[in-house]
Amino acid sequence: MRDKIVGGLLTPKDETGDCFKFTNALAAKAEALGVRFAYGTTIKALDVEAGRVRGVITARHRDGDRERERISADAVVVALGSYSPLLLKPLGISLPVYPVKGYSLTIPITDASRAPESTVMDETYKIAITRLGDRIRVGGMAEISGYTNDLGLARRSTLEHSVTDLFPGGDVSKASFWSGLRPMTPDGTPVIGPTKVAGLFLNTGHGTLGWTMSTGSARLICDLVGGRMPEIDATDLAVSRYR
Repeated sequence: MRDKIVGGLLTPKDETGDCFKFTNALAAKAEALGVRFAYGTTIKALDVEAGRVRGVITARHRDGDRERERISADAVVVALGSYSPLLLKPLGISLPVYPVKGYSLTIPITDASRAPESTVMDETYKIAITRLGDRIRVGGMAEISGYTNDLGLARRSTLEHSVTDLFPGGDVSKASFWSGLRPMTPDGTPVIGPTKVAGLFLNTGHGTLGWTMSTGSARLICDLVGGRMPEIDATDLAVSRYR
């Protein structure tokens, strides 16, 4: 590898984690505290009356049928990432959160000695390569192509080339190729706070730092919904900053 890298920066305090394991463990803790998750449920609309949110209209598949349901609520937090603007548009709320597609390739390790020990950021291709247990994960890129999760073969080829060039310790023929939409804002800052509809709050637009800012954002939105004074001034995070 020495002949392929000119130089680099070492950040010894940086860490890598598995957000899938984190969110599953967090969900289990939440359920133990009484939180109910409605998996397999599609949110169709927000129920708003006289300028105040009253609940959420959902659709759920059950026994082959699609059942509609109204869930009453005193407060609703919209945390739908790139899809948040679609739910808010019928209410006349303009939310500048845009889908920017990123790609990842997850490769089973066949030779641990040729796999990364820590995360490596490749500034040439703007991607990150990391080790997740017995797998190598390489991901990155930023593609503006709307609400599509199509998998471009050219993108896969770039990821494969980058990872095999530096860490050829995996079997790319058995790799899992994936794409996702990052919720980006014009100023790169998330949108957290109330809206013009009473009881309706936003927690979205975290871009590439969704997991990084997740717990801090959760504490902030909990304080705002509960009417408590947050630890930081959230004024500049509200959607009203775009007016």
